[in-house]
Amino acid sequence: MRRKTLIATAAAVAVLAGTGGVAAATMADDDRQRPAAVAADDRDTRDAGDDKPRDGGTRTVSLADAVTAARAEAPGTVVSAELDEDRGRTEWEVETLAGDGTWHEVTIDAANGKVVATREEQDQEDADEARDALRGSRTDLVEAAKAAAGARPGTVTSVSLDDDTRAWEVELTGNGAEYEVRVDPATGDTA
Repeated sequence: MRRKTLIATAAAVAVLAGTGGVAAATMADDDRQRPAAVAADDRDTRDAGDDKPRDGGTRTVSLADAVTAARAEAPGTVVSAELDEDRGRTEWEVETLAGDGTWHEVTIDAANGKVVATREEQDQEDADEARDALRGSRTDLVEAAKAAAGARPGTVTSVSLDDDTRAWEVELTGNGAEYEVRVDPATGDTA
């Protein structure tokens, strides 16, 4: 699979480590309404309470909202989502796998939820590996992010399916550090 390991850019980590970003606590079923974003620093009584990034940018689109927008643009199974900084803009890069084996990378502006770009490619081998890794799965990407945030509070910056280990890899930042939590797709248990 193209993303066997999680890659978070240093810029995104630096920005998110100090700002809180989009918390996994906002992730809910796609059918329910939810707040646009809850920053991890909401638990810190010393902050200004404005939940605006200290870099002057805005991030109001949750992981769940980015996934919903990506599915609307390119229907399929979501196999990865990563918060990234590109051209001075914070974006969610979401990969979906369609039933015919077509991969789509949908880029969502994290400030407004609009689709910025969509890229498509065919890779049947990667598609087969991803499908095999998800066989028997009861936990999707958003549920994996929620489970990881429950195990280690912080801001979810990346979720990816590792088809070698057959686990969701969730990357979080919090307290100036970066963490990785693995989630079993079949059970939703964290490791």
